[in-house]
Amino acid sequence: MSRLAADNSRQFLHRRGLFLVFSAIVFCLALSVSYSIGVLPWQGVCLFLILPPLLLLFLIRQEVLLLAIVVTYFGAGYFFSDLLAQSLIRVALLLLVGLMLVLRSGAKQSITRIVTPLDRIVFLWLGIILISFFYGFYVKGNETYYLMGDLYKFVEIISVFWLTTFLVKTRKQIKLVLWGFLFAVFVFGAIDSMLFLTRASLVGALAARIRAGAQFSSIFALLLVVTLMLHEKRIGRKIILAFLGFIFFFSFFISFLRTGYIAFPIALVVVLILYFCKHKARALKGTMSFIFLFVFLLTFLAFFGIIIANINPDIDIIEATFTRLASLGGSATDDPLGVRVLEVRSIINDVLVKNPLLGNGLGGQYYSAIETPEGLEWRLIHYIHINYFDFLARSGILGLLVFLLIAFKYLKDVTIFYLKAKDNFSQGVLLGSIGIFVAAAIIALSTSIFYSPLLFLIMAMSYCIAYCEKITSRTL
Repeated sequence: MSRLAADNSRQFLHRRGLFLVFSAIVFCLALSVSYSIGVLPWQGVCLFLILPPLLLLFLIRQEVLLLAIVVTYFGAGYFFSDLLAQSLIRVALLLLVGLMLVLRSGAKQSITRIVTPLDRIVFLWLGIILISFFYGFYVKGNETYYLMGDLYKFVEIISVFWLTTFLVKTRKQIKLVLWGFLFAVFVFGAIDSMLFLTRASLVGALAARIRAGAQFSSIFALLLVVTLMLHEKRIGRKIILAFLGFIFFFSFFISFLRTGYIAFPIALVVVLILYFCKHKARALKGTMSFIFLFVFLLTFLAFFGIIIANINPDIDIIEATFTRLASLGGSATDDPLGVRVLEVRSIINDVLVKNPLLGNGLGGQYYSAIETPEGLEWRLIHYIHINYFDFLARSGILGLLVFLLIAFKYLKDVTIFYLKAKDNFSQGVLLGSIGIFVAAAIIALSTSIFYSPLLFLIMAMSYCIAYCEKITSRTL
C-alpha cells in the first residue's frame, strides 16, 4: 500500500514538473513573440521575466520587499525616465508589503514590531505633514499634482521606517537586505561605468557623467563597505569588500558629485574618529590597512585617467574632476550653486516671512531663477535643491525642527549602539549607518536626498541591530 502511494506521489510530482516546464516554455515563447511583433518593449519583457521569481521570493522572505523599494528608488531610472512611473512602482511594492503583513497577522493571529525611541517623534512629524497637506489643499489651493507628490514622498519614507521594524528582526534578515543592496549597487556601478566610457568618447567626460540615483547609491555603498572592512577579520571577505569598494569608488568618481567631494571625506573622518574611540590602540592596524587600500585606489584611478586621456583627450576624468571642484565657488550667472543661493533668498522672503509655521504647505511653489540659454529667468517653480529649505517650504519651521530632532536623536542612539556593540558585523553596519547619514546630511545641501527610502531603512535597521545585540547578550 505504501509502495503504491509512493509511486502515485512520484507520478504526480513528475506530471507537475512537466506542466511547470511546459508552462515556462509557453511563457517565454509568448514574450519572444510579443517583443518580435512590437507589442511589448524590452523593458516590459524584463519586467515579466523578473516578476514571477520576485513574487515567489517575496512570499518566502518579506524583507526583500523593502530591498526592492530601495533598489527601485535608485535603479528604476534605467527603465523608466518618468518619475511618476517610478513612484507608482514603489507604491505597488509598499501596498504589497502591507498585504503581506495582513496575511501574516491573519495566519499568526498577531504581529509584532521592534519599538524604537523615534516612534513618537516620527508620529508627530507625520501629524505636521498631514496638517501641511490640508493647509496646502484648502488654504493655499496648491496644484493637486504637486500636492500628492509631496505627500507621497513623506509617507513613503515614514512607511519604510515603520515597515522595517515589522519585517526585519533577525541578523539573517539584516544581512540579506544589506548584501542585496551592495549587490544591486555593484550591478548599477558596472552598467554606469560602461555607459560612461561609451558616452564620454562622444560628448566628453563631464557631459557623460553618471547622474540620478547612481550619484548617491555609490557613495552610500562605499561608506558601508569601508566600515565593514574595518571590522572584518576574515581575509576572503575583506578581498570581496575591497573589490566592491573599487567598483563603488569608480562609480562615485565618474558621477562628479560636487557635494560628494565634501560629504565623503567628512563622513570618513567621522567614521574613523568613532572607530578610534571604540577600539583605541587596536584601531591603528585596521586604519592603516584602509589608508593603504584608499591610496592604492586613488593612485590606480589617477593612472587610469591619465592613460584614458592619452588614448582619447575628450575623456579627461582628472581635468573634469578639478573642473567640478572649481565650480563649487561659482556665481549665480555661471553655475547652479549660485542659483541655489537665489532659491534660499526667495524662500526666506516669499515663504517663511509670510507663513513661518507651515510655509506654503505641501505642493507649494515659489519664484526662483532658472538657467536658460538666454541666461537666468525668474519663474514659479516647485522643486527645491536644498533639502532643509524643502522641508521649510513644505511644512514650515515646525516640520524642519521635528525632522532635525529625529536626526539628532537617531545619531545619538546609533552612536551609543555602536560603542556598545560587540559583534563585528553589527559594529560595521552601525558605523556605516552613521557615515551614510552624515554624508546624506551634507548632500542635502544640494539635493533632496532625505526623501530616499534607504536612509529610513538604515535608521530602522540600526534599532533592529541593537535589538538583536540585546537578545544575544541575554542568551549568553
